Amino acid sequence: EAAIKAAGAPLTAIDAIMRGEVDNAYCLVRPPGHHALPDEAMGFCLFNNVAVAAQYALDHHGLERVMIIDYDVHHGNGIQDIFYTDPRVLYFSVHQAPFYPGTGYSEERGEGAGLGTTINVPLPATVGYEIYEPVFRQVMSHAADRFNPQLILVSAGFDAHWNDPLGQMNLSTAGFAQLTKMIIDLAQMLCNGRLVMVQEGGYNLDVMGACVATCINLLLGDDAAVDSLGAGPNAEKEFHLNAEVLVAELRRIHKLTGYRMRNAPKPDIERLRREMKGPDA
Repeated sequence: EAAIKAAGAPLTAIDAIMRGEVDNAYCLVRPPGHHALPDEAMGFCLFNNVAVAAQYALDHHGLERVMIIDYDVHHGNGIQDIFYTDPRVLYFSVHQAPFYPGTGYSEERGEGAGLGTTINVPLPATVGYEIYEPVFRQVMSHAADRFNPQLILVSAGFDAHWNDPLGQMNLSTAGFAQLTKMIIDLAQMLCNGRLVMVQEGGYNLDVMGACVATCINLLLGDDAAVDSLGAGPNAEKEFHLNAEVLVAELRRIHKLTGYRMRNAPKPDIERLRREMKGPDA
């Protein structure tokens, strides 16, 4: 019953948005969905909530282009599999690799008519906002601008937080806030603010509470981040991964080299630094 409601909640949200009753929505649901295949449950997921929502928007509301952004620490193999040949859905996933479920390599770009509408960004363990930010700003945002979606769906998993017991990444709540704000800015710029965030992974209740509350605040127009955990122990660590090289390679693979956005959202780097230092800084 919970899984059926989790799959139905995003449909209700999309209906309300398309009727103009709300600008955006956050679906606080469980179980998660992005691993589920059309005929098989997988990885805690029974139904693929976001994939069902995307298909519903296409079929029921007649949309022609839907973008899915997935920042769960695990690759959403189910979403990728369902839309791998469908040019109407752009799937962007940034995730830890190598990691479960063993998919989501950058060479996986779609097939047939859907070639180029799957974008995977596999990242090594322990990286944080210093890598996520340029990937979102220079790859995700540009791909979204080129695709020009009519609706954006987010697989909002918070297991890339530094304090999650399953993931091994180094994002903070403040980092998730900045990434979410970039997505909100994109939705406002590209599709009249049409945005539905759907809960995916995250296995620390304190982290979940802080990240969910922060995202809902942002959707309501309040920039306040709810973060009692602060930055992780690796916040000052130097990483061997070069962000500029990574971004250049991703832009080459996905034919974004030389592409310039019409109105690129700008991250508030100074505000992020203040938040990561904590209230007593």
